[in-house]
Amino acid sequence: MIDVQLLRNSPDTLRASQRDRGEDVALVDEVLHLDEERRTAGTAFDELRAAQKNIGKDVAKAQGEEKTALLEQAKTLADEVKAAQERRDVIASDFDTKVLAISNVVDDAAPRGGEEDFVVLEEVGTPRTFDFEPRDHLELGEMLGAIDVERAAKVSGSRFYYLTGVGAQLEFALVNMA
Repeated sequence: MIDVQLLRNSPDTLRASQRDRGEDVALVDEVLHLDEERRTAGTAFDELRAAQKNIGKDVAKAQGEEKTALLEQAKTLADEVKAAQERRDVIASDFDTKVLAISNVVDDAAPRGGEEDFVVLEEVGTPRTFDFEPRDHLELGEMLGAIDVERAAKVSGSRFYYLTGVGAQLEFALVNMA
């Protein structure tokens, strides 16, 4: 998650990072606007809540008609506090969702661009060439009788396997060695 202080103090850094990643730069401005709204809504809620508490204290001290008027005012203020709290919560939720959409800041040493811009910096060694078709581990395991995929698929479903023969022995040996 992006640090809110970084967002407020240097949004240009985040905009440049978004641009370097090929992502939406306008998202930073949108989140900045939501942050300002969130802070304003929070302040408004806090002020209304403080006023509500003060009226509560005044109601306890009041007598007669003054008390009735203060109770009516407290009821109206309670509705305003509830509306302000809901507004604050909606804006905060929207802010939290949007700020998570901003990617981390790109390191200065990281290359810019996407996959199409990748540059090979160094190749070590030479790629091996085989005079036969290489086989994957699953095919080799079935050839050696170490893995049984068909039986496991019947019992447990696809993507499961049984270790048999030398495969089971190898597994037990590795577990015992650890």
